[in-house]
Amino acid sequence: MSESGAKRANAQPRLPPRATALPSETPPSPFASPPGADDPRAAPPPSRRALAIDWGLKRTGLALCDELGLTVRPLAVWPTGARKSLAARAAALIAEERVVCCVVGLSYRLDGAPNQATPHILAFVEALRRATPAEVVTWNERLTSVAAEDWLREQGIPRRRWAGRQDAIAAAILLQDFLASQALAAQSSSAR
Repeated sequence: MSESGAKRANAQPRLPPRATALPSETPPSPFASPPGADDPRAAPPPSRRALAIDWGLKRTGLALCDELGLTVRPLAVWPTGARKSLAARAAALIAEERVVCCVVGLSYRLDGAPNQATPHILAFVEALRRATPAEVVTWNERLTSVAAEDWLREQGIPRRRWAGRQDAIAAAILLQDFLASQALAAQSSSAR
């Protein structure tokens, strides 16, 4: 390689001159808070924390999402017991976790007709609506238990340990489905 070629290869590329602020102006920090963030009157973004309840005759699974409605986690499995005590317990959890929307899985047969659990779930939903100011909605939970079984099987968890997890995982699947549907609806309405 010639001497001039070596100088060109080692030479720093020429960059355009940097824009400089006028002495009276200070450039904004890239780490500065957005405008209005220091204003104590500025409201935080609305919470999207939701709780899912997968009601069952023996056990009820619960799942919770974060305040942004982005991440869902299985929370607990409770014995179903009496409708009023389950509604009171769920209402206390809703208040403790600052839940704004409670999604209760509504069970139907594959042909869309109600099954034997449907009237029990609807009665629980009414009891829960009376017990909490949070919005309570129903959502089709068809096949969430099957999806939870598939997930547990794929993870290699022995069947004897499913009872303590399957219902909470089914509730998490229910909540993920609900949140995805809400995000899709919001996206399509903003595109109009």
